[in-house]
Amino acid sequence: MWIKICGIRSMQDAEVVSRFQPAAIGLNFYQKSPRSVTRELAREIIRNIPEPIERVGVFVDQTPAEIAEIANELILTHVQLHGNYLPEHLVALKKHSIIWVYRMGREGLTPLLSQLDSLQQNQISVTACLIDARVPGLYGGSGQTVDWESLVREYDQEKLPKLILAGGLVPENIAEAISVVNPWGVDVASGVERDDRKDAHLIEQFLMNATSAV
Repeated sequence: MWIKICGIRSMQDAEVVSRFQPAAIGLNFYQKSPRSVTRELAREIIRNIPEPIERVGVFVDQTPAEIAEIANELILTHVQLHGNYLPEHLVALKKHSIIWVYRMGREGLTPLLSQLDSLQQNQISVTACLIDARVPGLYGGSGQTVDWESLVREYDQEKLPKLILAGGLVPENIAEAISVVNPWGVDVASGVERDDRKDAHLIEQFLMNATSAV
């Protein structure tokens, strides 16, 4: 199970998360997010994150050229794209591993399937799709869960990119979420925080419950 702890925003967070060796960490470069980091801080965090933990850059509507520059400078493992990106504009990211984010609402996955088709037509390869809950005005970290049953019905994991489940995941519900959805990976941010900081006990419980559910 690929588990990403997202929203690492301090050296203290990095130290706490490193103890538990998740598959990946997320560094948020969206300045309006309360979990955002500067490029300089991200560089310091990465220096203190041991291998083989993967480094995911989280971006919201930044230009592909800027994303590629940051990804190259910091040697990011993946770039996670939130916002309104047109496939034909992503040429600068062709050499990078892309995690495509879709916020699922009442309309289900129909728009996502159209996006993936357009990406394929433009020869843009997607490593994985991260499915989060749609909450107006937010690009993630809302604490709202996805409709797991609907997601299972609509997402063909044999034909579509690897599925990463996000949205409202906490130690108390992660085992059920994995049991229902059977995703390739899961992503958590606020679900392992206390007082706006990553909490060692919550991370340990999350990882333990997720691993036991696989």
